[in-house]
Amino acid sequence: MFMRRTLMALSAIALGQLPLAAVAQPINANVAVYTGALVTVPTYVAKDLGIYAKHGLNVSLIDFRAAPDATAALFSGAVDLMSNSPGNMMLVNSRGKDLVAIVDNYPAHVWSIVVGKGVATPSKGAGYPAMIHDLKGKQIGVPAIGSDGHNFARRFFRDAGMNPDKDATFLAVGLGPDAVAAFKAGQLDAVMAIEPVQTALEALGGRVLLDLQADKTIPEFASWTSSVYHSTKSHADKNPEMMKRFQAAQEEAIAFVRDPANVEKVAAVWSKYNKALTAEQMKGVLKRLGAVFNVKFNCPGTANVGKFQVDNGLIKPDQVQTCEQLAWSGAAKYLK
Repeated sequence: MFMRRTLMALSAIALGQLPLAAVAQPINANVAVYTGALVTVPTYVAKDLGIYAKHGLNVSLIDFRAAPDATAALFSGAVDLMSNSPGNMMLVNSRGKDLVAIVDNYPAHVWSIVVGKGVATPSKGAGYPAMIHDLKGKQIGVPAIGSDGHNFARRFFRDAGMNPDKDATFLAVGLGPDAVAAFKAGQLDAVMAIEPVQTALEALGGRVLLDLQADKTIPEFASWTSSVYHSTKSHADKNPEMMKRFQAAQEEAIAFVRDPANVEKVAAVWSKYNKALTAEQMKGVLKRLGAVFNVKFNCPGTANVGKFQVDNGLIKPDQVQTCEQLAWSGAAKYLK
């Protein structure tokens, strides 16, 4: 009976009826995700709609509040892949590590600043960076101290001629429900937010002061990349089949998310992992931003990220890595 099933499977492969991964031994993989975040949506879709299983992966999604915690888990071996910005990858690699990009995910900006109802914004009409003066002396929620969101907030204050160490208080509140809860409780004047937190805060009466995804008037931020899936070079080189299957699954999942015809199905999946938004709010976010997802590396955006890291004293000029240098050897097709 076993021989018969094996011969039938091999015949199906030969006829192109089944992908090889469908009959290959499944590979277990732990993937770090940010609870309910927009950048995690393709991963949720790949998990819930069986795309990972189709490509021979048995994926467990591990929730993290912010990138520094996920990075620690990656180096400990607790997770195999995680989403992070190229800027954080360069920062970690500047300390002698070996992070490599496996596939892109969200090659654009994610950050916005949402302020509470009681925060006056008389400088908003003056544009960036003058508008940041409205945040002087305020308590601002960031994902984690030293995170990308924290670094951006500090940069905004410096661009406005203020001292981020004296002119604001930054509080670590994660990227998801904790940030919303702290804002709702009145513990924060403003939040460095990514979707869906931005929409959730607006539903609570918050107002967007600055949205880097929508505002293309700041030249150095106009082209960006915020989320690539990566691993360590040593782990990727030892597990190339895992990485290749993950790439194929992400390609399929992102194509599904990008298709406007699938917005209802994608929102239904996302709603299982995020209770902060209604189905209609989720569909609105997906209609506005779903097409931004892409597996191709944004090399001009990565160059801007490197410049940002240097300008903010996070790395030295000789520690900047290009798109090509960050890419894993098995990811060359995403550079074309």
